[in-house]
Amino acid sequence: MIKFKSFLETSLLLIALISGSYAAGSEKVGSSQGVLVYSLKSSSHPSSLLLKSPRGATYRLSLIPDFDIGKHVVVLELVLQRRGRKRDDSNLLHPTGKLHGYQPYSFAASDFARGAQNSIYGDLRVIDLHQLEMELRVKVTGVNVEPTPTNSSKAPGYQFDDLTLQITTQSVAGGTSK
Repeated sequence: MIKFKSFLETSLLLIALISGSYAAGSEKVGSSQGVLVYSLKSSSHPSSLLLKSPRGATYRLSLIPDFDIGKHVVVLELVLQRRGRKRDDSNLLHPTGKLHGYQPYSFAASDFARGAQNSIYGDLRVIDLHQLEMELRVKVTGVNVEPTPTNSSKAPGYQFDDLTLQITTQSVAGGTSK
């Protein structure tokens, strides 16, 4: 009887511990969310929004257009900056300035010619920001691109008509949230 009682107590303790750690791991403590939209036409959604980090700091997240020589928006850059800083401050998503190539915070119109799901990063991008103790989840919920007018025999480039992103921040494991 003592062995069974001890086994039962140990089992209940293990179940309680597992349940508690699962609940803590699935909680979205310190999360923040919003929608960012770039539109060639006017939009009711902003192309910039304020997000609160799990530590309580406020950041501005913006979509910055990059134009080709014909003034078509061919790339949209996601830029994270500390609130209250100048618009030309460094991008916290690109802190070193040494990265080259197509990054998860860059959105090239040509990458979406076959839809968001078929783009290089797919329709969900997760950007780990260990220095800020958070991760940024960027879901492409809407995108429209069209070929740019071209006079050459090369394949046409693409330009954005609109891009809609669902943004969520979460505390990373080991990070603290307020």
